[in-house]
Amino acid sequence: MALTLHGETRAVDNILALEQALVEARALAQCELWLTRATEAEQGPALCMLRNGGNAWLMYLSGQDELSFHTVGDEEADGVCSYLLSNGQVDEYPEAWCVDVQQCQRAFVAFFRTGGARPAAIAWEAD
Repeated sequence: MALTLHGETRAVDNILALEQALVEARALAQCELWLTRATEAEQGPALCMLRNGGNAWLMYLSGQDELSFHTVGDEEADGVCSYLLSNGQVDEYPEAWCVDVQQCQRAFVAFFRTGGARPAAIAWEAD
């Protein structure tokens, strides 16, 4: 799989390498983190986390059928959170999409272990 941490891509071929990248991501105040299972022949599924401090949310892209999902956090939460993307752009997303940062990181491990399946321990909503 390919892991991209705030614009820098590297191959991740074992769980230890993934866990090291997650440690690096935790050290950043804000980050954009992608894990993608793709080959030269096809675009595979991808998992993205945007984080700003204690606020984080996930987006899952299924790959070929172009279905996408985002996390569901506290649906009663009002307001938005801003996130710095790797290209320098700042985007805002609903606070209701935020889930625990640790939960996001566990989702990356699940995604890796299942070869790109949407992590089942997360509440998702289709886009």
